[in-house]
Amino acid sequence: MKLGIPLTKQTNDHSNRKNFLFSFFCDCCKKEWKSPPRQFLSGGLTFIEHEETETLIWAWEHQIAFEQANLEAHFHFNYCPECNRWVCDECFCTDGKDCRKCSEKKGKAGESTLEKT
Repeated sequence: MKLGIPLTKQTNDHSNRKNFLFSFFCDCCKKEWKSPPRQFLSGGLTFIEHEETETLIWAWEHQIAFEQANLEAHFHFNYCPECNRWVCDECFCTDGKDCRKCSEKKGKAGESTLEKT
């Protein structure tokens, strides 16, 4: 099964036969956010007798776990409408309108959202 479109430009899939885990990286500074691990729910159940069946179920659960992690990544990154990138709080301006790089290009370099708190 093909995974959906990831939120950030760079992602890593750390999933194995027991757990699903994904990393998303800030499109600006490459700061990593890892999704919480999700257990392969059907793994090791006795009613799955064929490896092919287990592989199909794993692929289905893997896709669902990716979609959940991708949605959760929205809470850890901010969208910049100027450059269409998803950036971490450190790379996003406090005015909540764009990323630091776009602000610098416009000549209004502001504080990151973390510096304000």
